[in-house]
Amino acid sequence: MLNDADSYQGGGEASEPVRDAESLFRKLKRFVKADRNSKGQVAWRKEAREDFDFDAGEQLTDDDKAILQDAKRPIVIFNRVGTTVDSVAGQEVGNRQEVQFLPRRLGVAKKNELLTSAAKWFRQQCDAEDEESDAFRDLVVCGMGWTETRLDYEDNPEGDPKVDRVDPLEMVWDSGAKKRNLVDGRRLAHIRRDVPIDEARALCPGDPDRPFKDADYNATWLGEEDEGEKPHHNDGETYNKAESGEDGDDDECVTLVRVQWWERVPAYLVIDPTNPDNILQLGKDEFEQLSQKAKLAGGKLRFTKTTRKVYRQAYLGNVLLEVGDAPCKGHFSFKCMTGKRDRNKNTFFGIVRAMKDPARWSNKWMSQTMHIMNTTAKGGVAVERGQFFDNDAQGEQSWAHQDQVTYLKPGALSGSNPKMIAKPTSQFPQGSFELMQYAVQSHRDVSGVNVEILGMQSSAGQAASLDLQRKQSALTILQPLFDSLRRYRKEQGRLMLYIIEHYIPDGTLVKIEGPEEAQFVPLIKKDAFDGKTQYDVIVDQSATSANQKELTWAMLQQILPVIGKMLPPATWLALLKYSPLPTSAQKDISDSIEKSQQQADPEQAAREADLKLENDKAQAKIANDKAQSDAKIEAMRREAETKAQLAREAAQNDAMLKALTAPAATGPDGQPEQGGGDVAALIMGMMNEMRRDMTTLAQALNTPKKLIRDPQTGEVVGIAPMGG
Repeated sequence: MLNDADSYQGGGEASEPVRDAESLFRKLKRFVKADRNSKGQVAWRKEAREDFDFDAGEQLTDDDKAILQDAKRPIVIFNRVGTTVDSVAGQEVGNRQEVQFLPRRLGVAKKNELLTSAAKWFRQQCDAEDEESDAFRDLVVCGMGWTETRLDYEDNPEGDPKVDRVDPLEMVWDSGAKKRNLVDGRRLAHIRRDVPIDEARALCPGDPDRPFKDADYNATWLGEEDEGEKPHHNDGETYNKAESGEDGDDDECVTLVRVQWWERVPAYLVIDPTNPDNILQLGKDEFEQLSQKAKLAGGKLRFTKTTRKVYRQAYLGNVLLEVGDAPCKGHFSFKCMTGKRDRNKNTFFGIVRAMKDPARWSNKWMSQTMHIMNTTAKGGVAVERGQFFDNDAQGEQSWAHQDQVTYLKPGALSGSNPKMIAKPTSQFPQGSFELMQYAVQSHRDVSGVNVEILGMQSSAGQAASLDLQRKQSALTILQPLFDSLRRYRKEQGRLMLYIIEHYIPDGTLVKIEGPEEAQFVPLIKKDAFDGKTQYDVIVDQSATSANQKELTWAMLQQILPVIGKMLPPATWLALLKYSPLPTSAQKDISDSIEKSQQQADPEQAAREADLKLENDKAQAKIANDKAQSDAKIEAMRREAETKAQLAREAAQNDAMLKALTAPAATGPDGQPEQGGGDVAALIMGMMNEMRRDMTTLAQALNTPKKLIRDPQTGEVVGIAPMGG
């Protein structure tokens, strides 16, 4: 909030210049008058009014019209300037740029989605893109476009975002500023004329104990108005109701001047006594207070003296009405975009300045051509009465008409016995057409806007590729204008970031995503602003095509056939926004893709079922083949074991038979040796073991059994005892 001159005493160094309100008023008034009445700005305002006239079709002055009327020449104005301006302004509308915020931190920097969405929400709330398009059109016409970014508390106590286009002729800027977009300007002023007195009182109420007089609201010190402005004859006496004896009139208007400037004030960089890693930036009063505390504690501050910028704002009438800190620290709330710079005059101009002479001369040559056609004799003749025409009245009536026959007296036609002649026609000066055509062509030559940008072709049958190249060439010539717009967006983005950080309350619902089915999220600034992180404002590159989206889509069409099959659906949805399709069509397509991913497609479900059945059959066949292979392997293994067992039994039988039939062993004396009983016992043991095995085998063969089948194919894969 702003403070008046008497109450604004806080803020340390910032209050010093305000202690003498009269001195500050004289200084600001001197600055405004010096800048406004500088030679360059006076000439610029005169040319700017003329530029706007040419854009609106008023391309002849009153003196020119009077001369034409006196010469009985037709007043003809073909407005080719307006269509050229529309074309350039339309390029900005078709290629609007996006502002993003990147935190300045170590590592990979990704844009802050919350702040970027908050900036989009801020701009959407006040239709900022429309206001900026109007300001860019001002830039194209007169070389300067202005906007004001602020919060309006009139209808909403929390503040409504506002980005308003400001009339360039109402602005006064630092006459010493030379850089593009006036980024090096130290001050600026907004002069509002015809402000209702009631609005002025509400804007600057003053001290209730010492209210301002009505005459105090009117800045009569601005002097005479420039030629071409609306007459305005307010003076200080107009508002002295007590002396004039007139009652209050709500229709009375005043002139208010709003000034913003920055000034350097002393500052101190101090090492924080409680945290040596932290450096404090203090004002003069704050530094003195901290120094006293340090002395009382027996310490000493380590510091260095420097300066810093402090931005201020004041309302001026016939007196200093109100003064205080600027609404945004470190920024003017007014932002400017500039065109080409006239170095000698230190002013800026647009494309209309170069088109004025071609427009004047093309219209004058057209008027001259029509005048020649209207006044040149169309086959007129001078004859003696009764000596030439067979009928004077009929001859006078029909001679000037090319489609009528005029009868002459016999012998009136000279020559070697002519019977008839063609009526003579007046010869029109050929150079007039050539000069007029040259003047018309010069519109495009001096502005850099060719016929392709205007939607036409320079020659019949022109190839589409050549048409595109010529459009890009024209946009290359106009790049300085779009570069100024891009720089403006960065400056305005920093201003918007400050407003979001310091004035937009926490919990404000911010719209993110697209215009349809948007999502609203609360703005939690503690997650975005930690007091240390700074943000870089990134703006899209300026347009290099008549339609940047179509150019991007054309390049995508060349690579999509190669990589299209490898892209997932999410990537296709991301690429869809670069297509030239309307936003509603893009939304319908993306919704259908997402819906198809969520809901089962009957045909797809049938295909998946068939695929599953085939997989099941293949798995069953594999399991069946494996079971058969295992069964064969098991049968072969059992057969081999059986053969081995039979071989062992045969060997045992042979050994037993040999043992039974072998003669008894005799000793050295020829007598039978002992031990024969052991052989018999061994034979009996083997017989008993064989008997047990046969019994077990018989029991196994006699036990009831069941078949084991494959659960998938139903084929028999084995047997098992019942109950097992």
